[in-house]
Amino acid sequence: MRTLIYHITYYDYDKSVYIQFAGCNLRCLGCIRNRYGWDHHLEDTVMENLTTLKQVNTLTIEELRNILTNTKAMLGLKKAVLGGGEPTHDPSFCEVMEVLKSLDLDISILTNGYIIDKVLRCIPTNTVIELSIKSIYPDKYRFYTGGGDLYRVLKNFEIIIDGERRVLVETILIPDFNEAKDIEKLAIHVASYNREIPMIIDEYIPIPTAPWRRPTEAELETAYKLASKHLKHVTVRSSYEKFGTSKKLGNVISLYPELLRYETSNIN
Repeated sequence: MRTLIYHITYYDYDKSVYIQFAGCNLRCLGCIRNRYGWDHHLEDTVMENLTTLKQVNTLTIEELRNILTNTKAMLGLKKAVLGGGEPTHDPSFCEVMEVLKSLDLDISILTNGYIIDKVLRCIPTNTVIELSIKSIYPDKYRFYTGGGDLYRVLKNFEIIIDGERRVLVETILIPDFNEAKDIEKLAIHVASYNREIPMIIDEYIPIPTAPWRRPTEAELETAYKLASKHLKHVTVRSSYEKFGTSKKLGNVISLYPELLRYETSNIN
């Protein structure tokens, strides 16, 4: 069986792999894949080489198993992070999960949550589900995602919680679109279920096809303070040094495509 996995990178600081899936069921205007098709933590020269590839086949289940098994034996492997793209959009998602479980890996899934209810049975209860909610306003959510239904995602958020899954909510500070006051409203909604649910506020990274700018350090600080009034565990992921998430943590290795298997770079 062939998956939608087209890129895998290895992070030596925590012995994890980042598994990227092609395709998505939403069309987000500010999607990072509109700027970077590959893991942007890789060195520029590696990224340039990747962009010159004319064709990259997606992996079969057995190819995935072999890559991860060899990585665990040679480098050590503790964790798998699934992103993309949208992991749950892959028809072979449940088979991918079986591979990860067979290797006894901690699993994190970065997801828009739109169809996660369809595959929740395949996800181990100790999996971390990072649910991305771009806006708490239905019209804005629909606009940003190219027609997505916010209420469907919020319903799936409830299903995840009811299933006693480990969930955290991610959103993006987008100046003039999803601002600090909007993030506070999302935090209030999340806190109505449990104030212990973690929230991550990501810094918007400008892309050529969208009109928004990068948020300032002060704007991110305001969003953090407002969200923290309602939730106990709020983190800002940003390139600003103040937030402590821009520190170099180690090396990243491209495992697939195989052409760049041994290329490394520092993580920013």
